[in-house]
Amino acid sequence: MSFRARVTLLVAIAIGITVAAASVAVWFVSKHELYDQLDSTLFQQANGSFGGSFNTVVVHPDGDVTGPFAESIPISGRAQALFSQGHGYYFTNVTVRGVPLRELVQAHDGGGLITFQLLAPTQHALARIRFWILLVGGIGIAAAAALAAFVATAVLRPVRRLTAAAETVAATGNLSARVDVAGDDELGRLATRFNAMLAALEDSVGRQRRLVADASHELRTPLTAARANVELVREGKLPAEEVRRALDEATVELDSLSSLVADLVELARGAERKLRVEDVQLDDLVSGAVERAKARAPEATFVTSLSPVVVRVDPVLVERAVGNLLDNAVKYSPRGAPIEVSVRDGEVVVADHGPGIAEDDLPRIFDRFYRAAGARSKPGAGLGLAIVREAAEAHGGRATAETSATGARFRLTLPAAT
Repeated sequence: MSFRARVTLLVAIAIGITVAAASVAVWFVSKHELYDQLDSTLFQQANGSFGGSFNTVVVHPDGDVTGPFAESIPISGRAQALFSQGHGYYFTNVTVRGVPLRELVQAHDGGGLITFQLLAPTQHALARIRFWILLVGGIGIAAAAALAAFVATAVLRPVRRLTAAAETVAATGNLSARVDVAGDDELGRLATRFNAMLAALEDSVGRQRRLVADASHELRTPLTAARANVELVREGKLPAEEVRRALDEATVELDSLSSLVADLVELARGAERKLRVEDVQLDDLVSGAVERAKARAPEATFVTSLSPVVVRVDPVLVERAVGNLLDNAVKYSPRGAPIEVSVRDGEVVVADHGPGIAEDDLPRIFDRFYRAAGARSKPGAGLGLAIVREAAEAHGGRATAETSATGARFRLTLPAAT
């Protein structure tokens, strides 16, 4: 059974129960009112309101019974007990010779009075009321079922659109599908969230595909170069000096490949990365990174200004990010130009005196595999700055870049320890 059918059935059952309960209540109220009117008429008749005693039987204290129907109206034990008590009254239904009657039995002057009326008119009225209650109730339940089906169809229309969109995405893999949002109720907000989820998934899949495409391209270059050099050596036709040079070039390419793979692994971890956060002396961490950068690039000149500050970060990830900033500065700084490194209030600033960053490149400088036109002749795959941004965002910080006529300036802002 479909969800729409279940909703329709449940709504129809609920309305049916309500109509049935209301019908039963109407029946009992109608019955009470009709009997109340009949009893009021009997009471007025018994007390002479209608100027006669045609339907009244008198039971005298000595036991004699007089009246037009004295021989037909039975005197029950309950009536005799009431007469003996000398006060009180009650109403009851009896059948005399197949005729239903309504009786008022009351004590009177040491004896009693039994006043009666035909019950058939009241029973007939109740039968007609019952008929109309059943007829109208049945029509009402049928109309309610139809209305429930209509309401379920209207209410569940947004759900059907969501279902159709989900089925389309599942069947075709097309993440560009969207659901029309009508209103800001719960279903409208659900549709909005569904569209946002599809957009995020589409963006994620797109970035994943771009990552795979870019990675395959970047991996192919060092692999091709290393393979070419190894094949030249395998041929055995090169002199010893050329063999050594080919092997050195292959080693460089393999080192580049290893670095690229490590960067890809780091970026692929993304949100799944488990940070090992601790209080870290940021100035000491940056000082160590500068020393290692000097060892890698002895020709570079570093000028440091490191104020003591403690941050709460993953030291391995932050050290790698700082190292990437330093390597980037070394790559673009002219020989002999100073690379300025400072730490203050949880912020690491690395400034070089290179060509700077073009205005068109600045918004994308931290994107994966993005390389400015002037940087494509430099070594690297365009992943170092992407790792810097990932590290900053993983800690709730940020990475920014500035450019001027004197060079580029990168800022890595991290949360201070509390």
